[in-house]
Amino acid sequence: MTIGIAASGANAGESVRAAVLAAELLGRGAIGGFAVFAAMLHDGKVGHCVTQRGGAAKLAIPDQWLQATRATAISSGPDRPEPLQQFLPGFDGIGLVSGHRLPNRAGSDGEPLNRAVLRRLASGEMPQHAVDAVLHANGQSDAGLIAVDAQGRIGWGNSQRVASRADLGSFHRSEGDRRLAILHNSIYFMRDTADAVGSLAWSCLGGDTSAYQFLSLPQGVELRTAQSDRIQLDVDGNIALIETAAVQMSQMSGRFTAVYLGTPVWQGARLVGHVVSELIGQVQDGCVVRSLDPVSAMVVMRRAVHVAS
Repeated sequence: MTIGIAASGANAGESVRAAVLAAELLGRGAIGGFAVFAAMLHDGKVGHCVTQRGGAAKLAIPDQWLQATRATAISSGPDRPEPLQQFLPGFDGIGLVSGHRLPNRAGSDGEPLNRAVLRRLASGEMPQHAVDAVLHANGQSDAGLIAVDAQGRIGWGNSQRVASRADLGSFHRSEGDRRLAILHNSIYFMRDTADAVGSLAWSCLGGDTSAYQFLSLPQGVELRTAQSDRIQLDVDGNIALIETAAVQMSQMSGRFTAVYLGTPVWQGARLVGHVVSELIGQVQDGCVVRSLDPVSAMVVMRRAVHVAS
């Protein structure tokens, strides 16, 4: 597994979904395949959404779950062993355990590492202590673990073996009742964009305004030939018009990179940012762009330094 996330606080479900979406849009590697989302609801019940292919955008997450105050996710490439809940188990009223690499593998005592952490949470241990104890006892396990308990406390860490890898990334922050932890491996980001995953997720919790923003493509958007590339947003911040300087655009139909990396984004007469991901869509007669799937209907923008949210 290449990415695991846990969040607590208002809109924790939205936060973990944003982290996976950002990794899918900005990263390259084993991402965008299987995904598991889990939330602990207001009554303490744990609910799961799973998919084998398509990543976070294919998860049918109820709106109520996105507003949950304790949530987790795990994702990687497609077609993983069933049941997918084994990679992100939870106990009602106790907690949830995500992670990366192989958090479901049995430890030295034969118990899956993630479930060993859950058992410790059920006995009253704090999440960080539970994670540390399991990883200390299994230093050569190929796993990183992230636990969130019913009170919203989060613990996370990598085994000694995983900590030696050169392809790791992480984000963790705690402020008041907002907490977020992300662990990932084997996902490669364009220079200066790796921070977007944590930044977008943290902003969903009501933390600092992110320097990044998701932009959405409606059902169909006009594509217009111009002297330079540009995206025009409507008053709600959705993509309303795409201008492109690509040659022979008017004769094109089929799959096309409609939003090119680095394209400036305008809202009215204001430059509001530049895109740091690309949008590949289905072009019809050189004038209309439609998304190929839910993920391709989104692009990430880095805000211009003078633009407030």
